[in-house]
Amino acid sequence: MALDDIFDRIYEQYYRLMYQVAYGILQNTEDTEDVLQESFIRIEKNISKISDPFCPKTRNFVVIITKRLALNMLGKGKGNEAGELLATQEDERIDASPEKVSEGKMVREMVKSAIRDLPDRYRECLYLNLLDEYTPGEIAEILGMKEQSIYKRLSRGKKMLRERLAEIGVAYED
Repeated sequence: MALDDIFDRIYEQYYRLMYQVAYGILQNTEDTEDVLQESFIRIEKNISKISDPFCPKTRNFVVIITKRLALNMLGKGKGNEAGELLATQEDERIDASPEKVSEGKMVREMVKSAIRDLPDRYRECLYLNLLDEYTPGEIAEILGMKEQSIYKRLSRGKKMLRERLAEIGVAYED
């Protein structure tokens, strides 16, 4: 699939979701449109890393970029409504019924749930690194941050993740 086709499909598939995420944070149509424009610029810069526009990895990628830019525009580091929206979206993808999943999948879901409970700054980095398998350099580019900051957030986030998982009896190793 050509890169232009991938970009077009991402636009068609995720525009409304991205709009909802940004508007939920900003509550302003003009700012939301600005965030979407910048989000699509960042997506285009990273389009070569996207092979399937419809996979969960791509969905996480576009939502995190949009949320991050909206929060930056808002001028604060947290967004309760956006956090709730992301948690809801993650819940839709998780089948938490232990009878229906293997032990390995159950552990993965527990890890995802523990990551979801972390503060936004760590959650974004850990999702992109551990679940979507982006490198710290790629995450820095996606989030518009310095790579060293990403390393720090990953380190702190993994420490918090280990602690949360230990509380529920799951051992986590890097």
